[in-house]
Amino acid sequence: MRRNTLVLFIASGFLLAVVLACNFSATTANISSIKIGKDRNVNQEAATFAPSDPIYVVAAISNAPGKVKVKGQMIVESAEGLSAGPFPNLEKTLDLDGSGTATYSFTPPPSGWPAGKYKVEVTMMDDSGAQKDQKTVSFSVS
Repeated sequence: MRRNTLVLFIASGFLLAVVLACNFSATTANISSIKIGKDRNVNQEAATFAPSDPIYVVAAISNAPGKVKVKGQMIVESAEGLSAGPFPNLEKTLDLDGSGTATYSFTPPPSGWPAGKYKVEVTMMDDSGAQKDQKTVSFSVS
């Protein structure tokens, strides 16, 4: 009787391990780099922009085993005449089939970017919408 209980316990543990392994998904998908600059390819990174400069962001997505969504959003930290938080209407989500590059461009408003401190936040989500990684890069306008 004691031997049957032990065998049943071991078999149950093995079955549980197999079930968990089938549903377990370990991924190392990440935002491996984020660059910000004044040209579309961000050949030269920049940390300071003029009020009339467009702002380009290039985020490299690595080790993505499948589809991912990559959201780029400009955020005001402190700027003349603006409340801290997301810059209105400056958010874009891109769909990638796997690892690759997400490129964003932010065009200044007609009056130019107000002087101040900003950041761009890039968030990577899996196909179900669960956040997998997030990185930010700060810059200023003067």
